[in-house]
Amino acid sequence: MTADGFERMNEPPGEHSDAASPSRSFRCRGLLVLAPCLAVLGASMWLTPDPYGVGTHEQLGLSPCGMLIDHGWPCPGCGLTTSFAAVAHGRFVEAFRAQFAGPFLFMGVLLLTFASAAEAATGRDFLRRFRPLWLYVAAPILLTLIGWGLKAYLGWTAGTYPLR
Repeated sequence: MTADGFERMNEPPGEHSDAASPSRSFRCRGLLVLAPCLAVLGASMWLTPDPYGVGTHEQLGLSPCGMLIDHGWPCPGCGLTTSFAAVAHGRFVEAFRAQFAGPFLFMGVLLLTFASAAEAATGRDFLRRFRPLWLYVAAPILLTLIGWGLKAYLGWTAGTYPLR
């Protein structure tokens, strides 16, 4: 029996050391989290930030924002791709203008990339620092909504929204 109360099956006694052997499940989880993080960071580097603050995602073959076209107001995600691309190119002022939440979310993805890479490499549970999960889901959503409201308000006061 081990300290957690479970017997190790198919292992000769004395040849297993919990402290010395990396966990395969942590390595797999690290890789599963690392892959989309690297895709987001890679796409951010590859894309050219749109000077208007929205529309960078169209370089990926995606359609323009339907809410912006139909109603003249940006959707909550408007400007996030532009913001991520701007941060990746070191243009922080442009990133904040495109979507206030973008640079913070980019840094969150960057932090998650490092943690998942460390977990994949070592087999240690680095992603435990991202618990409780609800906090790391609610905070980006709330931050995005705040950024959206700020973008809409500043656009309204500047006369750029609604689109005419």
